[in-house]
Amino acid sequence: MILIGLCLFQDCPSRQEIQGSLKQVQKLLSAHEASYLQSLRNLKKKINLLQSNAGRQASKAINSTCMKLDAPVNGRKLGKSHSIGHEVHFLCDPGYELVGSESRICQENLIWSGQQPTCRDINECASSPCLNGGTCMDEVNQFSCVCAKGWAGATCQSPVPTSATTGPFVRPSRCTIVQGTTHCTCEPGYTISGRDSNTCTDIDECELFHNGQAGRLCLHACVNTAGGYRCSCPVGYDVTQDGRSCRDIDECATRQNNCTNDQMCINTYGGFQCVRVDCPKIPNATYVKTSPMALPLSRQSMSSRKRRIRWKLA
Repeated sequence: MILIGLCLFQDCPSRQEIQGSLKQVQKLLSAHEASYLQSLRNLKKKINLLQSNAGRQASKAINSTCMKLDAPVNGRKLGKSHSIGHEVHFLCDPGYELVGSESRICQENLIWSGQQPTCRDINECASSPCLNGGTCMDEVNQFSCVCAKGWAGATCQSPVPTSATTGPFVRPSRCTIVQGTTHCTCEPGYTISGRDSNTCTDIDECELFHNGQAGRLCLHACVNTAGGYRCSCPVGYDVTQDGRSCRDIDECATRQNNCTNDQMCINTYGGFQCVRVDCPKIPNATYVKTSPMALPLSRQSMSSRKRRIRWKLA
């Protein structure tokens, strides 16, 4: 009735037009409903997929890491995780080169990719750096040259001066090259001669340590030698076991004297003396020397009774 009343004042659609509009609205609602239902189905599928993946990950979490890898000898390992997809890297110490895989990845089958690397010593002598007949000695991260006679230097590149080869107080130095830097050293008792790193000269310990804070090297006299020193003592004295002090030689006890049989040897500081001892003159008695300090009678009979007389010096 209301619709009929309204249509009295304006043009109203026909019944067919109204039914057509209603059908279009119904189709639109059906399309939106179908799209909404499809979205719900897609969302349910994604949720189910996430739940399934989460379940598989939880089951793998019990044993989802590769076996532990050790660092190579003389090298390092970078990376601590052993889980699937993680990567570790390997480096070698200076003087060594890496042989094998620089990096390895933990795969899905829980096996590391590549091969376990090792660190191999670099042969610094491979390039034959020693000249003039020198022999190369390979060392860790460095090399040294043993030079032939008449040559010196890190690579035996410098001739040794003639004066340096004529005496034991001058020696060639021994040089090594470490990462491109030359280091020269001398034998014990020698030092680098000024700016010439190829020559070593003897250290005069007697002059260097004369009346130093630690005291003199020797009690009596110091004699400088090639690469060292020795202590000497005056005549009649020996060097003690410490090599510094002097002790008197007992020429009498060691029979290093020229005293005759009728003389007694008396040891003195630095020497000895031969002293003639006159025994009492007793008829029918003779004396024999039995010790440096006593002259007893012989067993010759002085009367019907055999008796022995010993003369002792006070």
